[in-house]
Amino acid sequence: MRNSRRNLAFLVCLVGASLLPVPTGSADPTTSDLNWWNNNIPPRLQWEANFGYCGEVSLISAGLYYGQYLSQYDARAIASHNTPQSRYRSQLLLGINDHYAASQMHLNSIEWNYAAEKDTDSFLKWVKENVLKGYPVAIGIYMNMYRFYHDKNPRAGSDYDHIVPVFGIGSTHPLTDGRYYTDDIVTFSDNGLWHPHDPPYFFSYEFGGFQASRKQANARNGAIYSTADNGTNFGIAITGVKDTDHETVPVRVDTNVNYEIPAIKNGSNERPAPMPLVLTVTVSGLTPGVTYRLYRYNSFESVPDNHFNAHAGQAYQSWTVQIASGDSWVMTQDIASDEIGAYRAVPAAAP
Repeated sequence: MRNSRRNLAFLVCLVGASLLPVPTGSADPTTSDLNWWNNNIPPRLQWEANFGYCGEVSLISAGLYYGQYLSQYDARAIASHNTPQSRYRSQLLLGINDHYAASQMHLNSIEWNYAAEKDTDSFLKWVKENVLKGYPVAIGIYMNMYRFYHDKNPRAGSDYDHIVPVFGIGSTHPLTDGRYYTDDIVTFSDNGLWHPHDPPYFFSYEFGGFQASRKQANARNGAIYSTADNGTNFGIAITGVKDTDHETVPVRVDTNVNYEIPAIKNGSNERPAPMPLVLTVTVSGLTPGVTYRLYRYNSFESVPDNHFNAHAGQAYQSWTVQIASGDSWVMTQDIASDEIGAYRAVPAAAP
């Protein structure tokens, strides 16, 4: 029987031991006859304790794409209303609190309507459409419970066992053709779950071969990951920062490392000690000769959703940006991993 949404993912994101080698036969995104779309989102390494932080890392990856950094600890605290993080209900989960968490991080999002899903083909078509629009997409997938944990129960697992950010789509058809094709390819990062010490954590599968029943997903020689073929899928697309005046220009943040150490301890509710981070902040879409203002906010409570210049006093820091040529401007900033760095850039002449 399908688990209820309230019982989702007691096993979500857990890491097993005695892992077997990565299987061969996954789709290859470097195939020369593919048209390839890559949103160029670097993979990140999730914390493994407290049922895993895969949902948190997936939204952090999307947030970096739109110009903001936060810790896995803060992402979970935001999603769960500060529920103690050792409780499994504190997780950031698709179909439960993902849209709320994105909103609290001042990100716009579109959830897949799992209640109206007709089949998995339609779900993967939705994933494809949103990735091709340049949106980070997070989806729930099956883990092969035998290969992860040597669990011999063919129906072990939940509605989904892991949350991953989708980065790319490959197709032998023109990318302007948004239809579903069995041989289309989806590429995602598993946040280091299978081989945490062997980046870059990428997995690629053809749409048709990616779909599996729970029994097929747990087959001894089956794929490491798959998605439900019974029309019960979960996903969210992050479509941009909240900006009701449509005045912001794109900002992207990259981190010098893709992890946080030390990681939180299993069963602990305490934030681990921070580590130093270097953020590279890139503002793009600029016009030479036009003056812009870049704002950094160190809490999401202070981030406005409009009139950024009028709310300049809410920013923790600000910079004046003007370029003579090109269309982008870059700076680096040192912060601690437990800090929040949410950046917004607007024309200085904006109201």
